[in-house]
Amino acid sequence: MNIVYVFFGDWPCQEAGINFSTLTSYGLAESNKNNINLIVSKNNDKNYNYILKNYFNLNPLDNFKVGLIDNNFSISKSTSFYIKALKKIKNIHKNRKVDAVITRTVGFLPYLLLLKKFLNIKVFYEAHDFYLDLSLERVKRKKKKFIFQKWFLPKLDGIICHQNILKELYKKYIPNQNYCVARTGIRKITYSDDLWNNKYIGYIGSLQKRKKIEDLFYAIKKIKNKEIKLMIIGGRDKETINYYLDLIRELGLEDKVKITGWVDKIEVEKNLKKLKIGIVPLADTFFNRYLTSPMKIFDYFSHGIPVIATDLPPNREIITEKCGLFYKPGDIDSLVNAINELNSSKEIYDYYSNNIIEKSKELLWKKRGEIITNFIKSV
Repeated sequence: MNIVYVFFGDWPCQEAGINFSTLTSYGLAESNKNNINLIVSKNNDKNYNYILKNYFNLNPLDNFKVGLIDNNFSISKSTSFYIKALKKIKNIHKNRKVDAVITRTVGFLPYLLLLKKFLNIKVFYEAHDFYLDLSLERVKRKKKKFIFQKWFLPKLDGIICHQNILKELYKKYIPNQNYCVARTGIRKITYSDDLWNNKYIGYIGSLQKRKKIEDLFYAIKKIKNKEIKLMIIGGRDKETINYYLDLIRELGLEDKVKITGWVDKIEVEKNLKKLKIGIVPLADTFFNRYLTSPMKIFDYFSHGIPVIATDLPPNREIITEKCGLFYKPGDIDSLVNAINELNSSKEIYDYYSNNIIEKSKELLWKKRGEIITNFIKSV
């Protein structure tokens, strides 16, 4: 199949969406030998192979191409991107029939309908957000996206979701659409049998308030094993990092907490090998209850690292009772108890780690690509 994936985002950048879009497209290329074109916005002049290797830890594939849209525009950046992406797809279609176009960008939905109507291409929306309920404050502020989703989504060939809970949410508002659940993936499984002796509890990702990162600092002061330290792998801007560095000093944790700042995928992999436990802290919000699928879970899983997560539906759907422990949102003592339990014996630790390795085999990006490919063929 010849598939185009469109995402209005700079390639490369620190945004999670660009990482997700690249790995989804790459997984599609690996599965069933699809020809994949990822269309994104150009961010710098570095060599394509260099970006692929150093930013995403991927090797070039003959059937995976990245179409970069330049940032020169006479109208708005987004509209300019959409028009140029549309033209690029039409040119690809002339040379080799495009079977399907996928986007996760709400603003590109009208252009999907043009491709469907005039070129008879199957079109799909990959859902990572939700704007169909105007009673929600977060939707009231984005009425244009509400209109776009309400008007265009029922007319597409299907909607791809990364969680069952997200699929069920969409089905309440668009019950007659075709749906596919294809979970976020794992690039490869790298297991070490010496995880038990690692000294770091880890967190990977942004330092947004809704992540409840500060809970980890308070917890690290109270756990039984005083040799355990905390590593925060992430942080996009100095102001946010400085906020947490001030908190670390206030709590007297200078020797117990390390913040790396933003690092590339290769460096993330190096740090993952130092972790004993992976944490997924989330505030109890609408987004975190229905929309998120934390990629950090899959990073931990790829190394067999047992997970402790806030007890919210998206976390439970992936981790289950066999692959980790849960704590109540905002409950520091509950988090401390979970850390202490995982640290209490190697037998308990290995139980979760071994279950994760088995489950990880079902969660590869290539597997995700196969599920999406079969869905496209079926509708």
